[in-house]
Amino acid sequence: MELAELISELDESHVKYVVDVNLKEYTHTKTGGEIPVMVYPSNTDELIVSARLLTDLKFEFIVLSGMTNIVLPDKKLDFVVLNMSEFETTEPIVDGNVLTVSGSYEMKTLTRWAYDHQLRSLEWMEGIPGTVGAGIYMNAGFLIGQDMEHFLVDATYLDLTDFTVKTMKNQDMKFRYRYSIFQDMNAVILKAKFLVTPIKNLSHPWLRKLKSKKIIDQYHQRRANNQPLELPSAGTVFVPPTPFHVGGLLREMKLVGHQIGGAQISPKSPGFIVGVDNMTGDDYYDLVKFIQQKVFERYGLSLEPEVRLIGFDKNISGHFGR
Repeated sequence: MELAELISELDESHVKYVVDVNLKEYTHTKTGGEIPVMVYPSNTDELIVSARLLTDLKFEFIVLSGMTNIVLPDKKLDFVVLNMSEFETTEPIVDGNVLTVSGSYEMKTLTRWAYDHQLRSLEWMEGIPGTVGAGIYMNAGFLIGQDMEHFLVDATYLDLTDFTVKTMKNQDMKFRYRYSIFQDMNAVILKAKFLVTPIKNLSHPWLRKLKSKKIIDQYHQRRANNQPLELPSAGTVFVPPTPFHVGGLLREMKLVGHQIGGAQISPKSPGFIVGVDNMTGDDYYDLVKFIQQKVFERYGLSLEPEVRLIGFDKNISGHFGR
């Protein structure tokens, strides 16, 4: 009855949705089972209507977009997805040194947009899949100084506890490696502001733009050379246990290429788990647990997943993934 009511209310509110969705067709890991409804809010009003409906009707829901860093079980799933991929798909706006962009904008696309509009500072986004909103949620980046923490001014978000729109400044987000305070909040990132440098204001602008293009190409080539892009994956699996690297530890233990079901520790990049033979979400999850156990037994290190493992426990409401 609640599902019929949800669909009726979405129809009445003219919010786009799709029923009986197989998430395997959307996730980069090609994992996930069928969900009853996927909702596509296109603006803040539709998002508030949808989130209120789901809350009032007591539906568990998660907020997703590009689905590049998530793994789900391959079974019938009883939650709803709020898909932000069609949210406010407008062009970025630049005012001086500040660029404002929708949280649904893809980071790789933003890199190219900034280059085309003669803006520097966002070249590092080139090699990162996923959207701006999810990138803020994860403090996405390459190296120290080339991440959300160092270029984000603020983020506007919908607080799902009181359904009000708020803005948070960078210094209040408690950034650390692959973490922001949004991971401990029930919120959806709507838009963001970044510091950029207009090339036209610099000396020798043509040379600056050429250098920017070279940096973008280097990031692109680095990713192509070092990552198994041809196979299903969710990127780097674990937060690096500084000063160690997970890939190096797995090489020492001769676990590179180890496989559980269709999930394999990538020979090209052992920090990745890739799908080689119809990988299921459970295959991936079991290999994560196997790696954690082996690394702890050998080195006494507790590995923390960077990948979002969703639906393997019951606490999922409001979860955000790339």
